Amino acid sequence: MDKQQQLEQLFQRAKGDQTIQSFEQTRERFVESLHSTVVNHSPKKHFFTQKWMIMLTTIGILTLSLLLVLMPSQAKKTTQSHTKPNPERTHSTRKTADKQLIFARTAANKPHLGFPLEPSLNTEVMESVQTATPINEEIEADHQPVPSEKGISRTPVLEDTYPFPKLTEEEIAITKKKKRAMLKALQKHDKDYYAYIPSGSFDYNGKTVSAQAFYIGTLEVTNFEYRTFLFDLLIQNRKAEFMKAKPDQSQWSLASNGKLSAFTENYFSHKTFNEYPVVNVSREGAELYCKWLSDELRKFVGEKKENNYNDVRLPLRAEWAKAASNEGKSGPYPWGGPFLRNSRGLLLANYTIDSAEVQRFNLKPSQDVTAPSKSYFQNPYGIYNLSGNVAEMVYESMDKKGPGTAGGSWRNSGEELKIYAPDPYTGIIDPKPFIGFRVVSTFLIDSTPKTGN
Repeated sequence: MDKQQQLEQLFQRAKGDQTIQSFEQTRERFVESLHSTVVNHSPKKHFFTQKWMIMLTTIGILTLSLLLVLMPSQAKKTTQSHTKPNPERTHSTRKTADKQLIFARTAANKPHLGFPLEPSLNTEVMESVQTATPINEEIEADHQPVPSEKGISRTPVLEDTYPFPKLTEEEIAITKKKKRAMLKALQKHDKDYYAYIPSGSFDYNGKTVSAQAFYIGTLEVTNFEYRTFLFDLLIQNRKAEFMKAKPDQSQWSLASNGKLSAFTENYFSHKTFNEYPVVNVSREGAELYCKWLSDELRKFVGEKKENNYNDVRLPLRAEWAKAASNEGKSGPYPWGGPFLRNSRGLLLANYTIDSAEVQRFNLKPSQDVTAPSKSYFQNPYGIYNLSGNVAEMVYESMDKKGPGTAGGSWRNSGEELKIYAPDPYTGIIDPKPFIGFRVVSTFLIDSTPKTGN
């Protein structure tokens, strides 16, 4: 049999092969045939080379046909792999969409002085909640250069990454009115808002301690007061300070494993909570509030009187204890006596009721979270909620250092509300839903309190 016949047989065999064979199978068969038929080198190399090329062309055609048959099934697998949901990405997208819907709902229905909730959302959120971007992409976008009008990249500014409230004329008017009322009360040390604590020594948990005279807020700083501060920063275009001072409302959910997430949207923004104590504020935010109040008071009273006032600040622990204990005369609670209820069985503070109390008084286990700043009963100085409601920021030392809290909060037991109880939140400076603050002020000239307002 000559070589021409051998090649014809090879072509016939290849032609008869089913196309379901893989390229590797076809290649192996071709190599075997090649070794069995082409064992010597013919002097007519040009003829064999031509036939060789014909055979390769035929194999190429068969291989192409094979690939065309296999491609639909492979394409189907590829399509399925791309359309199959990625749980991690889906959760991220849904989480971002939920944030957008929360913000949109708050902005659309803001009943009074609306306030944005999430710093990670950009200004496009206010225009649409249809498109959700995964959180990790949002974070990356926040750090990318932003095109300028001339096409030159620039460093992103706060307006690009945070949806600052766009105050209406009504909101601006309300802010200015409330600010003026706050400054007027501070200027006069209105007895409804500031209690006068005289100078002198007192029994500080078994030690004799001296303290200068001071005024202390009768109420824990409220949402309305703190929101007035933040909005005034916006009016003055002090956005960097605004970012440092704004509350972190996500702490409601984080601190309760999601049980108090409903407070995230409304607690700081809704008018229902105007007179409740502000929480989720960092210590830096509280100190910025005190500085703002001090600076604005000096502007309010004018140059001739501004030197009459010391800075508004957070209380020293010794000052707080002096006010809470009625100069060492009351204890272990600010209202005096060892009981958490009065003779009529009414609670004297906002705290977590333990199981023993639930059984003793036949109560339903409950937790009120915060109560209005002006609630429960005053102590002899006319101060509300020194124990319970929210733990109040204090300085541990006379040089205004050492972060701590006093008085316990709505999430603490009755034992932890005592004036000299160990501080469960010592050293905490981050926002928490159980920590708030009240302010202290001193008046340098004629510090004796007036009989009227």
